[in-house]
Amino acid sequence: MYCEIESRFNMKAIVFDDESLTVGDKVYPYSTIEKLEVTSAPLFSTYGIMTLRADGRDVTVPFPRSAAGKLRRAIQEYEHLRDIAAQTSGVHPDPSGSAAYKMDPYEEAKKLKELLDLGIITQEEFERKKKEILNL
Repeated sequence: MYCEIESRFNMKAIVFDDESLTVGDKVYPYSTIEKLEVTSAPLFSTYGIMTLRADGRDVTVPFPRSAAGKLRRAIQEYEHLRDIAAQTSGVHPDPSGSAAYKMDPYEEAKKLKELLDLGIITQEEFERKKKEILNL
């Protein structure tokens, strides 16, 4: 994954890469990000606001309003990758965002099979994880 929102005026560049989000010169590894969303993009404003919660702190990041669609797509891709990583670890974010919960083992096995079919994990990883989640 790679997405860059160029800097404009006094706004810092925003770069999504495979392992982290960079805002200006500050790097936020994905593992430290608790929440990431566009919280404001007023219709007639020249900028929008992205809120980033990392290490227990909220950081507001202005971005050019013209890049709102691109930024939303980058956030969706980040969330998709985060969900895949959570599925392979067996711990999933609670929809309320308050805690983690375990997925049904059979549903988790089906998700693992999808990852195998997509070539994201190897046959050995699939077999090992399947035995682990089904307690075999």
